[in-house]
Amino acid sequence: MKQKLYFICTDGKTPAGGVKQIYRQVDILNKNGYDACVVHRKKGFRHKWFKNETKIIYNLSLFKDIENIILKKEFKPYKAVKNYIRSKNDDVIEESGIIIFPEIYGPTINLILPNMKKVVFNQNCFYTFDNCEPNIISSSSIYKNDTNFLGTIVVSENSKNYIEFAFPNTKVYRIKLGIDNQKFFYNQTAKEKLIAYMPRKRKDDITQIIQILHSRNNLNNWNFIEIDNKTEDEVATILNKSTFFLSLNHKEGFGLPPAEAMASGCITIGFTGHGGKEYFKPEFTYEIEDGNIIEFISQVEKTINAYDNNPNEFERKAKAASMFIKTNYNMEEEEKSIITVWDQLLKNQ
Repeated sequence: MKQKLYFICTDGKTPAGGVKQIYRQVDILNKNGYDACVVHRKKGFRHKWFKNETKIIYNLSLFKDIENIILKKEFKPYKAVKNYIRSKNDDVIEESGIIIFPEIYGPTINLILPNMKKVVFNQNCFYTFDNCEPNIISSSSIYKNDTNFLGTIVVSENSKNYIEFAFPNTKVYRIKLGIDNQKFFYNQTAKEKLIAYMPRKRKDDITQIIQILHSRNNLNNWNFIEIDNKTEDEVATILNKSTFFLSLNHKEGFGLPPAEAMASGCITIGFTGHGGKEYFKPEFTYEIEDGNIIEFISQVEKTINAYDNNPNEFERKAKAASMFIKTNYNMEEEEKSIITVWDQLLKNQ
């Protein structure tokens, strides 16, 4: 009998790249003969901002335990009764399976279903210690000789180095994320005088950047276009017609938006968020020191002016960036890396 793999996923409706990667990993595993599913809280819930037919089960009790034990959330009596009644319709989670937690719940996830084997799918190493206090060291940590802990899956070299440094005895497996080149691709004829950005993580920074750029009046009729709460298809359409992309990466495990922008042939300027250093190549991107607003603005002005004077040079860079992403972060490489990792995980358990 195949060992079942249960991937825990939040029900939040705001588009987030990490959610898409959980769904995609489940799809890839099932395609390759594994028995995997996403676990959601609310019956019937499914993320709809990207197209999917991913296998999903629902278990309210599991999320209640996470809220009670890890998040220390208290429920009013009527709410507790309501949740108890709803939990009677929970789908079964078999203890013989493996439960895969996102990193966002912190290191004490071993308190949830303690008899089950566990894996952490860590898409942002900087969230590893969420739900911890600086000087309170918990004796209950999945990283402390828990025999049911099989290891951590990460999505970048930066995250791999972080986890291996923090937990020297932990097995760490790196997968490569893939960008769908059927959606995110370079088409020079579609490009307009647009500068795209996503404000979700660094709204204060992008507000300063755009306001000062307008104040200095050196944009030469270039316009900004915001990408926020868009479907995957809408994001792809905007990036396809944008010439520049401003990266607002902030403490990222990988940072999908700039990589998708590069795949779409956008000249990318901005912060790497550390995880993005592996694809922010100086040949075709413009890395800005984290938080340096003046440097960011100066580079935007300088690059726009250079583009206006010599667009052919930037078309070459856009094509090179797109090819780099297509070669190194494609769907085929992602699938191959996921299957390799899970073959190793199950072999080593």
